[in-house]
Amino acid sequence: MKIYEVIPNFGGPSHVVIANNERQAIGMIVDYVNLHSNNSFCHYMMSDFYANEIHVDSLPEPMIIS
Repeated sequence: MKIYEVIPNFGGPSHVVIANNERQAIGMIVDYVNLHSNNSFCHYMMSDFYANEIHVDSLPEPMIIS
C-alpha cells in the first residue's frame, strides 16, 4: 500500500488516501464525491482528478495528515 494525495483538477480540497496504486486512489475519491454530492447533475470522472504519491521516508519531520 502507498499513500496518495488526490487533487481535483477543478480546484477544491485534496484528499489523502491509502491505496495500492494511483488509479485506485483516484477511483476511491471519485466514488466518494459522487456518493456525497448534493448536485445530481454533476458526475465526477477519473479524469477530473490527479494523484501524487507521498513518499513518507522523504518527509523531514512528523506531520499531521488531515
